[in-house]
Amino acid sequence: MDKRWQLAEPINDAWRDKFPELHPITVQLLKNRGIETQQQVDEFLLPDYGENLHDPFLFREMELVCRRIWSAIEDGERLTVFGDYDADGVCGTAILLTTFRQVADLCGSDPELINSYIPHREYEGYGLNNEAVRSIADSGSRLIITVDCGISNATEVDLVHQLGLDIIVTDHHQVPEHVPNCLIIHPLVPGENYPHDCLAGAGVAFKLAAAFLDYARQQGLEIPVGQEKWLLDLVAIATVTDFMKLVGENRTLEKWGLVVLNKTRRPGLRKLIEAAGLELGKLDTVSVGYYLGPRINAASRMEHADLALETLLIKDETQAMDLARKLNLCNAERQRVTEEIYRQAAKMFVPDKKVQVIVGTGWSAGVVGIVAGKLVTDWGVPVFVLSEQEDGRIVGSGRGIREFDLVDLLRTSANFLARYGGHPEACGLTIEKQENLDGFIAQAWQYAEEKLADRDLRPMLQLDAELLTDQITWDLINELERFEPFGVGNPKPLFLLKNAQLISFQPVGKDGKHVRVSTRGVGPRELKLIGFGFAERVAAFIPGDEIDVVVELGVNEWNGTKNIQVRMVDLRRSLEKKDKLESKVVQAAAND
Repeated sequence: MDKRWQLAEPINDAWRDKFPELHPITVQLLKNRGIETQQQVDEFLLPDYGENLHDPFLFREMELVCRRIWSAIEDGERLTVFGDYDADGVCGTAILLTTFRQVADLCGSDPELINSYIPHREYEGYGLNNEAVRSIADSGSRLIITVDCGISNATEVDLVHQLGLDIIVTDHHQVPEHVPNCLIIHPLVPGENYPHDCLAGAGVAFKLAAAFLDYARQQGLEIPVGQEKWLLDLVAIATVTDFMKLVGENRTLEKWGLVVLNKTRRPGLRKLIEAAGLELGKLDTVSVGYYLGPRINAASRMEHADLALETLLIKDETQAMDLARKLNLCNAERQRVTEEIYRQAAKMFVPDKKVQVIVGTGWSAGVVGIVAGKLVTDWGVPVFVLSEQEDGRIVGSGRGIREFDLVDLLRTSANFLARYGGHPEACGLTIEKQENLDGFIAQAWQYAEEKLADRDLRPMLQLDAELLTDQITWDLINELERFEPFGVGNPKPLFLLKNAQLISFQPVGKDGKHVRVSTRGVGPRELKLIGFGFAERVAAFIPGDEIDVVVELGVNEWNGTKNIQVRMVDLRRSLEKKDKLESKVVQAAAND
């Protein structure tokens, strides 16, 4: 699908002079990201753990929450951490279990009284459910603490109280009109004082863990200051895997989380890194997003999230190796099942609809969200992929585009839904009757028709700056590294090479789908580009053609040698050249 290109407005001399010590491209990139003051520049380029994190006690109910948890541990109450089944929830659950068990051990309580409950993705679905609440109550637990869920479970929280238990909700999902009647740690609830509103679920759990360790010190426990930093490896995984914006406090958490991840003390995580073919010391957000996160998520998609949780908590090296191997197998099976469902779903496109609702029978509910994401990439429209289960329920996930709020659509369709929740561009839902499915589809089509213009359905590339060939140097590469970690809210910079003359190209790779390209801009220097999956598109041109190319810059390391890599992201015939050709055609027609 053809993409729209939007080039950022170039900075002027006055803006460049505002930061004379910085590379001009650096100043441009900072401006593009809304970073306009010296303080913002310092916080972005040099995120400081001690200076740039907010006090967790800024959460208005944090003191009360810590007091209740301390009371439970000190009095030997059974406590249950109820986590979501995705990587964010699993990492957050591991953070709280690690913290609470450490404190229990230090104050002479039994760490085994602190347990966890993660619902089955397919059979129980997202969030608290009545059967799980009753099971936890029957186990003797007196306090439930949710992770990455609970804010939409007001009814289930009422049941918790009816059964004589207390509950604390920690969450980060969109807040419904009616919130649970309990203590809540959530950056978005009305009246909340916390200044950063896009923490991951595990990020919220981390703030609770940091606050609770501080509270435990105040009660006389000897816990080293900064102990919570060793939890940051899990925060780093969760923040990237849950597609949270890497801005503000999240950027600091991710930056230092990657430092901790690259020297993690967790045997299970070290073995999982090894099993994924990764190397400690070289992990970045790509490693997390494409290799570690999917393996942790694969547990709940194919078996149960407890497998991933155990991997993160295990201390025995031999058991860690076995658990990492199992997660690897789960991920391989997840990939196979995803591809099978994707092939079926890709044939079910409904023409002229601005949102696609794809329904299959017996599809694994654990992978339909991945399939939906792939279809959004293919089709450029919001996509729901739903599966009819044996018990008659229809469960599934939606993935969207920036211009479309999935959760708002679900709110307007609530009368057709048994359950729903999520974020504007990623959500989950359950429908209990066929007639409700028909109603939801009709509502989704109508809503999309009202909300989406045709131009919204053409993906847009946000280009940071135009580059000349001679500007692509190691100095620039070093400047770009200062912008890491990359992710949502801080994407890897995209650059425009205009009017590049195509010199030659050569298909590469086993199937010939990739291509190496030589171009020349202003001056004699040739520039080598690599285009993954671009062989067919480049073949539409001939040497001598002038093209505009969108590129990413990076480093390719092979056999100990490092080279600048210029990767193609998109291309088109040079607009200036195209305009000249069209002008000649018009002139020729006029002469005739």
